[in-house]
Amino acid sequence: MTRKLRLSFTVLALFIAAFVSADILVLYNSYGLLLKSVEKDFTLPADWQVIQTSASKWYIESKNIGPRYQIPVELAPGTYTIQDGYLVSENGEVFINTSYGLAKVIEKPKIDNVLRMSEKADVLFQIPGSYRIYYSLKDDVLEQFFSLRAPIDKAYVILSTAPEEQRSVNLAYSKMAAAESAQEVGSAGRKIFVLGNMEGLNNGINIKNKSIKVIRKDVNRINLNYSYTYDWQPADYVVELKMGDELPAGDVYVYGNILGYTVPIGRTWMPDINKEGNIFVSKSWSIYHSWTLTKSTKAGGRIYITGDLNLKGNGLTKIVMYAKGLSNLSISTGTIVKQAADYVEIELNVSGVAKVTISFNYLIE
Repeated sequence: MTRKLRLSFTVLALFIAAFVSADILVLYNSYGLLLKSVEKDFTLPADWQVIQTSASKWYIESKNIGPRYQIPVELAPGTYTIQDGYLVSENGEVFINTSYGLAKVIEKPKIDNVLRMSEKADVLFQIPGSYRIYYSLKDDVLEQFFSLRAPIDKAYVILSTAPEEQRSVNLAYSKMAAAESAQEVGSAGRKIFVLGNMEGLNNGINIKNKSIKVIRKDVNRINLNYSYTYDWQPADYVVELKMGDELPAGDVYVYGNILGYTVPIGRTWMPDINKEGNIFVSKSWSIYHSWTLTKSTKAGGRIYITGDLNLKGNGLTKIVMYAKGLSNLSISTGTIVKQAADYVEIELNVSGVAKVTISFNYLIE
């Protein structure tokens, strides 16, 4: 899979390189691929890996770089600690005993990896880097943000994501950059966000990418466990969204209206959304429910269920049931808004207390 991504990136990067003179960086959620023009001898930064070059011949040479000391020195009065054979002062200065006496460490020994090439060439590196996508939902507007990080100052930046690839990562950055909405294209089953030239990547950048008008519905959702009687428990507070966009997953900060003010009421994880989806925010204080199973009978390869769903509280409530081959559904109140062979949704507005008698049958698996 990684090899396919690198090949896809190389084709995309070479195409863009024909029009862009800057270094090109494609960020995935846990690493980056950087296409950069370098001289024949190039010292690799830590954690950089050479994937391929356009040079006719190349190799990597490892060089041992000895330490550099300042001699002689005198220790100032103070508190010191010993770490890995070094004497470290409170202000971070490092000292060591040598055959010539006490020395201040200017540079510790290290190994430099140097890329040697037959000529100046374009090089594809894998480098540390990541991005995070997050959102804010205020009324019926969903705003999309990007957080970017890479150990370089500037580049022409592209983000690449696939379904279920994003993970919640807590990255806090101090910069916020205004930008036009990123151009979105598809490549090899992935969603590509072309951000263009970006500076300050090594310090971290936050970008507000776009604002999306959505159809929002806040509901108290009950996933009905109809096979047994249970006592009072809270419904789930869920925000249902419909829009014209496909959005990758990310943290979402949900805002609500309290005493005329728009304030954040919760932070949660929004899954990948393909033009419509649900965001679970929290358990709800608005609606509580209990279920009394009054009938459960097996006959002819099916199970026949009857029961009472008791509700108390206030607000729009959605009852969701899953059952294989669900048939002959009957409800005493509410509206069936969606029904399929194995799934049903029932909606009603609750004010105070309510009881919904539900009966149906389904196939024994």
